[in-house]
Amino acid sequence: MHTHLKSAFPSLASIALMAVCLPHGMPAGAEVSESRRTAVVRAVERVQPAVVSIHVRYREQVLVRRYYRDPFFDLFSPFVVPGERERTSTGSGFIVTSAGHVLTNAHVIGDPRRVSRIDVSLAGGRTLPASHVASDNAFDLAVLQVKGTGLPVAPLGDSGDILVGEWAIAIGNPFDLGPTASIGVVSALDRDFAEPQGDYYYRDMIQTDAAINPGNSGGPLVNADGEVIGVNSFIYTGSEQSIGSIGIGFAIPINAARSFLEEVLQHGQVRRPWSGILYLQDLTDVLAEHLSLPSTEGALVVQVAPGSPAAAAGLQRGDVITSISGERVRTVDDAISILRRLRVDEECTLSVLRYGQPLKLRMRLVEMSDSRR
Repeated sequence: MHTHLKSAFPSLASIALMAVCLPHGMPAGAEVSESRRTAVVRAVERVQPAVVSIHVRYREQVLVRRYYRDPFFDLFSPFVVPGERERTSTGSGFIVTSAGHVLTNAHVIGDPRRVSRIDVSLAGGRTLPASHVASDNAFDLAVLQVKGTGLPVAPLGDSGDILVGEWAIAIGNPFDLGPTASIGVVSALDRDFAEPQGDYYYRDMIQTDAAINPGNSGGPLVNADGEVIGVNSFIYTGSEQSIGSIGIGFAIPINAARSFLEEVLQHGQVRRPWSGILYLQDLTDVLAEHLSLPSTEGALVVQVAPGSPAAAAGLQRGDVITSISGERVRTVDDAISILRRLRVDEECTLSVLRYGQPLKLRMRLVEMSDSRR
């Protein structure tokens, strides 16, 4: 028994010899130091220089208490009048072009008409004024632009090639502390939210347990290759009172953000798409039975504009849309949410039921004109 144990473990002399005779003559301390430079460290080093802290100064409407003299009692009585005050909010973003375009969330900027100043701070300490280029509330995305030389650019990855369980790194400016990185994994893909989160509807979101907190919004979610795979957007806190991360955060896939960015870079703004589907209705049990449908899932087409893309595709009153480009449509809200995320000139496939018979229709969206708004 004792002989077996002795042969199973190296002697102290052997351990000492292995520690000295490291590969390529590398000292023990150097090997340990090199082992610290993991893929995560290299990924942060690759992306963090392009991550910025955003400070937005804006005017906020408030009620201001004023006082007047009461002529009867010679007393000062209060009354309230509308007024404005200036406030500053913070968020994150990342530089995506050498020309200084910065991608972030639309909710980080808010209403551009109320913004008086935007400052962008780089990880190295440089602060630059930024101008608002465009926002898209359907995607909760916005583009800013800064002017400067030698600007670092974040490499964009492919959110269509994400693995559940792979490393995910959130980089941003939580609580305005400055450049911060946190690590977790990709917890799930294609998360949809039927209810709005704040003022925004989110679909196809990336879920991660990397710590995301207030101020991280607009910053990048990065894979172990040092590529941006998402735009960190919001967290689930479990209650209205909790504001910190509990390990459930969500990011907009970078492919959706890239589509928005290309639209802005090419046209200078987000063109509003038009399908010509004027009115949809949720199905009831009575309607489903009348239309020979197996369930009440889907969106019933009530009105289609003549000469519109929907009419050209062959969509008719009484059709029931069950999916759009492969995305399931259970209710009218689903259909509207999917249609809002489509771009001008983008072609989509409508799966419909026409009196119980399945059909596939192809529809290409056009730009909404002023007369159609």
